Amino acid sequence: MKRLALISFLVLAAALPGAAPGAGCSPLDCAASGVSVGNGYLAARPGGAHGVAQIVDLRTGEVKWRLPQGMLNGRTLVEQSQTEPQKLAWHDAITGKETGTATIKAAGPFSLVGVSQEGRRGVLVNVSKQESTFAVVSPSGERVMTFPGKGWGFDALSGNKLYLLKNLNGGGYEIWLYDLASGKLATKPLKDPKASSTIWGFAWTRIASADGRYLFTLYVGGNGGAMVHQLDLKTSAARCIDLPGTGDFNSTTTWAMELAPNGKTLWAVNPGYGRVVGIDVGKRNVRVAFRFAKTSLFANGPAASTSTISPDGSRIALGVAGKIFYVAMAKKVVVKGVPHAAVALGYAPDGTTLWVVDKGEQVTALPAL
Repeated sequence: MKRLALISFLVLAAALPGAAPGAGCSPLDCAASGVSVGNGYLAARPGGAHGVAQIVDLRTGEVKWRLPQGMLNGRTLVEQSQTEPQKLAWHDAITGKETGTATIKAAGPFSLVGVSQEGRRGVLVNVSKQESTFAVVSPSGERVMTFPGKGWGFDALSGNKLYLLKNLNGGGYEIWLYDLASGKLATKPLKDPKASSTIWGFAWTRIASADGRYLFTLYVGGNGGAMVHQLDLKTSAARCIDLPGTGDFNSTTTWAMELAPNGKTLWAVNPGYGRVVGIDVGKRNVRVAFRFAKTSLFANGPAASTSTISPDGSRIALGVAGKIFYVAMAKKVVVKGVPHAAVALGYAPDGTTLWVVDKGEQVTALPAL
């Protein structure tokens, strides 16, 4: 994997909205964000990936309902009870209704760390000095597995394939596959055939394909470099694709990713470096790239972006540091829009309106340039 210098968790915690003061915090957990949940609805998350989800109807801009704190994957949010941590509840983001519950039987305490790609199972972990215990829980039952040492974390769950992160003593980490059907851990970590199995850097943002097959994680490093880790959850094939730009950490944190509606192209946009990259998902390489004017907005620290792609896949809107950028991929043009703080963005189904959700959970309509 591209060697990216590790960065300080404390710096990130101080810089990102929603981060707990003095606590190490990833943008995957703490940065405000928005994601489509299908059926013309957007889930805006002002408090980060574990916070409440404000469900917005992109046809009208109306807030339909709010879901409780929890982990969201697709249209499903899994909630861990704040008063009874052994209890989980499943919520449908499109209907707003609770669809199932479960009580963890294994001895805890457990913390919810993820949701399976199909949304039916929650993944929880209990870490001690000697071991890491994972529980895969659904309304119909649970599976528990324990691994020696405290350096294990969750990456993804698809079918019987549980993907785990293993922190290495010398720095960096690896991705390991555990087979729920056989109950066995793979004998070696996943790797790009042309690179090391060790991943260096910091997971900054992540998206999954609509069918749940692919997981794309963007890693950044203190040297200003970045890469996309593409993981095929069906075949367990991993690939690393380097992104352009280096030398400015604050600029590299403005990367945002969007997957084309047909699933064939992964777009990455960076206002700090003035770069747009289109990655061919099938060939796992850069298909197209172009530049635009760099934006020097980020001298005060790292700035996580929020973005959305138009229903026809021709445009991307990106919000960062109070600015809105519009990207027309076919024309290779990027323009600045009216300044507006954005927690989440979403195009109306007909593509004519861009809805902007701000920190106060207000929804505003902007022209979809």
